[in-house]
Amino acid sequence: MTTMFHPPAAQAFWLGDSAAPMLAHYHPAQHNSKLSRRCGVVLCAPFGHEYMVSYLSLRMLAARLSAAGFDVLSFDYQHTGDAADISTAQIAAWQDNIRTAAGWLREQAQVQHLCLAGLRFGALLAASVSDACRADALLLCAPVISGRAYARELQVLRNMGLPPEVLETLSDEELTGYVFPAETRSAMAALDLKKMAVPACPVLLLSRDDIEGQEAALAAQWQQQHDAVCFSALPGYQAMMQVDAHSSVVPHAMWQHCTDWLSGLFPETHTAIAAPKLPASASEAQWLQDAMTIREQIVHFDGMEGVLSLPQQPDTQKPAVILCNIGANHRTGNHRLYVKLARTLIQQGFTVLRFDKSGIGYSRATAAGNHNDVHAADGVADIRAAMDFLEQQGYQEFVLGGLCSGAYFAYSTSLADKRICGLMLMNQLVYVWNPEETIEQRRQTSIKSSSFYVKALRDPATWKRLFSGDIRFGLIFSKLTARILKRLAAIAHKLTENWLPISFLLSPEARHLRAFCAQGRHVLMVMDAGDASVDLMTEKFGRHAALLRHSNRFDLWILRGVDHTFTPLHAQQKVISYLTKQLQQRFGDSAA
Repeated sequence: MTTMFHPPAAQAFWLGDSAAPMLAHYHPAQHNSKLSRRCGVVLCAPFGHEYMVSYLSLRMLAARLSAAGFDVLSFDYQHTGDAADISTAQIAAWQDNIRTAAGWLREQAQVQHLCLAGLRFGALLAASVSDACRADALLLCAPVISGRAYARELQVLRNMGLPPEVLETLSDEELTGYVFPAETRSAMAALDLKKMAVPACPVLLLSRDDIEGQEAALAAQWQQQHDAVCFSALPGYQAMMQVDAHSSVVPHAMWQHCTDWLSGLFPETHTAIAAPKLPASASEAQWLQDAMTIREQIVHFDGMEGVLSLPQQPDTQKPAVILCNIGANHRTGNHRLYVKLARTLIQQGFTVLRFDKSGIGYSRATAAGNHNDVHAADGVADIRAAMDFLEQQGYQEFVLGGLCSGAYFAYSTSLADKRICGLMLMNQLVYVWNPEETIEQRRQTSIKSSSFYVKALRDPATWKRLFSGDIRFGLIFSKLTARILKRLAAIAHKLTENWLPISFLLSPEARHLRAFCAQGRHVLMVMDAGDASVDLMTEKFGRHAALLRHSNRFDLWILRGVDHTFTPLHAQQKVISYLTKQLQQRFGDSAA
């Protein structure tokens, strides 16, 4: 969890071609006098997983630059984040997206100077279009030097940490849940900083601090031809680029160094002008995507930001669907799962809100002033505020959905609010959160699914690791023993409940969901067969949720060959298809 200052408000709007809009955030310059820098900064985000974990850090860089008097624009490239999925030539489209953002700052914010600032692959993209954008400065943070080497690196990294049965299902056209076709790999390989002309403008090049990279060598090469190239080895990159977004630490010192460097280049010497006021229409976009009409609105309520996906003819008699954050990842969800799900559901007439609870993305900090606090108690109140907002639009009932911690908050909110008519719980790993416990502590005492260990026993490498002391045998044995005892208790209750229906013998979670379904509401559970969520479900509800199977308002689907966040593209498609079909059957026009 990260505690930090509350950044100035940014204006969210749809940027670029109306047929392929990008969601952008404009941070207007904060003037402390009648003078202005009249300098705009375009933030060029990285790709894939690096985009997700650095999202909050880039927001804080934008806020810091804005507070120092710079007009800043951040945005999602086409086919990423909340943007439209239109272009197949991704690299060329992303370069054009940067040019569009630069043009907007020049025309709308009336800046006289322009800086392109990029992180990782975003830095390589920024450098590739700096001449076309007439950039006056380049800020390159841990830039990808060679696109070819980066493409190979990404393909190697995608195989790490995934079980063999998942790896077998991956195609060459995907990368950790994202589309990564041959055309994109080829275009990426054509970009190389060492082969580009040395930028004519001042450059600040920051190196990564996790491994020894090529940034220093590149800086030395450029400095031989251009004396306005600065190099910095200030730490901060490694702490920012963690495995999970909740562990990411904003590199404040590194961002302040960038701000100081830019401030020295562009002092306050110009007369200040008023920031442009965006029209109300800029918060809504509509476009065609694969012959389907996508209509989305940027919405704000109670200090939080979200995107509302709307069908062509909204029907307030149907429940609205609310998607809850996955960990500290912002509203797009891992691999854009929530974006794809929302845009599929609106084709069936459902209104869908994906929003960031407090402390995530561009929403306000939590009541404690924190960001990236995954299990902050504010979460339930935030979801209820989202329902209040939609209730003002005419909706009376709601389906809450989420993966992992998103499922936890959906379930927890159902304990406190009667407006919820359905739950979509995906790979839920906890039903009661101990506020004294951290995610790191929980991970240290967690083990994998029981089926994982049954399979591992057949692998000779497992026994070799066991005898060498690489496996925490004591912890695994005690945890598996506890699981077995809980399973036996669930089995015993299932066998006796027909002649001794004593509900207090059920787990509190089973009692709640039984009552939830008995009140005419619906519960859908989706799980990866190898995920620990299956064992937790078995402990709470019996094998294959036998203690809940008496109701046709409950359904459980367990997939094989996937992972915790449904990384493979085929897994995402299956989950989206299943949830869409179930919601249509239960709440659609023919649901009766």
